[in-house]
Amino acid sequence: MQTIDLNLLRVFETLYDTQSVTRAAERLGLTQSAISHALARLRQAIGDPLFVRRAGGLQPTARAIEIAPGIRDGLNQLHGALETAPFDPATASRRFRIGAGVYFCTLLIPDLIARVRTLAPQVSLSIHALGSDLLASLDNGATDIALGVFGSAPKRLLRQHLFREEMVWIAKPDHAVVRDPALLAAVPASGLLQVATGRPFPGHGAFSWENGLERLVVATSVGDLPRGSEVTREASNVHDALTAIAIVSITDLVALVPRQLARKSAQAGQIAIVQAGEPNGHMDMTMLWHTRMAGDAGLRWLQGLILSCLDPARQD
Repeated sequence: MQTIDLNLLRVFETLYDTQSVTRAAERLGLTQSAISHALARLRQAIGDPLFVRRAGGLQPTARAIEIAPGIRDGLNQLHGALETAPFDPATASRRFRIGAGVYFCTLLIPDLIARVRTLAPQVSLSIHALGSDLLASLDNGATDIALGVFGSAPKRLLRQHLFREEMVWIAKPDHAVVRDPALLAAVPASGLLQVATGRPFPGHGAFSWENGLERLVVATSVGDLPRGSEVTREASNVHDALTAIAIVSITDLVALVPRQLARKSAQAGQIAIVQAGEPNGHMDMTMLWHTRMAGDAGLRWLQGLILSCLDPARQD
C-alpha cells in the first residue's frame, strides 16, 4: 500500500461519519471537488472503492467498515500526541531549572519555593546562577527560565517584562548624607562602595554579550555616581548588593543598590535610604525562556506563580 497523506484519512473518517460528499465538504471546510479528489486518491492507495453510491448518500464497503475503527483510533492518538499536555500541579512530578542572581534569589525564590511545596508537592526547583553560558543553557534546556536584567536577545528567546526596579543610595542611619543628600556630590571615591556582579570590577553599567543575548553584569554605572566622584583604585567594590548593604550598615561607606533589596534593612534600622532629589537610574527586570517551551503547560504554570510572587515587589 502507498504512503497515505494524513489529510486523506481525515477525509475518510468524515465521509464514513456523514456518508455524504456534500456534508463532508461542509464539515471540513473544503469543496466537494476536493473531497471527491481525496476519495479518488484513497481508493487508489488502498485498492478498494471504499464508498459506493446509493439512494441518499454513500455506503461504505466491507473494506471501509473493516479499517474505519483503526483509522479513527489512529487519528485520535495522533491528535492527543500533538495536544498540549495538561499540567496538574497537585499530581505533577517535575523539576524546573531557574537561572537567577542574588536579587531574585533574595526577593523571589524563598516565597516561590514555599508556594511550590504547597501547591505542587512533587515538583522541585533547581536554582543556579546566571553565567556566561546562559544562552547555551537556554538553548539546550539546562535552564527553563532566566530572571535578570537583559538587553537584546535572539528571536528564539521569549521575554516578559516583570517590573522596573529603582536604584537608591544607602548609608548608615547616622551618616551625614542621610541628613543632607546634597553631600553625595562631595563623597570621594574612597567613600564609595561599588557593586559589580558577574565579572571583576570595574565594568560599570556594562552588558555581557553572548551571541545576541545581553545581560547586565554591573548594577552601578559611572553615570549614577555622585558628581565630583571619580572611580579610582581607592574605591572598594563587592560582587553583590546584599554584601554592599551589610558593609554599609557597619561602615561610613555609601552604595547604590536596588530599592527592594535595601528596603528590609532600612525598615530594620540597619541602613537608611538616602532621599536624593534626582533619580538614580533603574533596572528593568525580565523573565526569559526559549520558544521551544512556548507550549509547555507546566512552564506556563510556573511563570504564573512567579508573577503572583512578584506582585508585592512591584509596589514601592
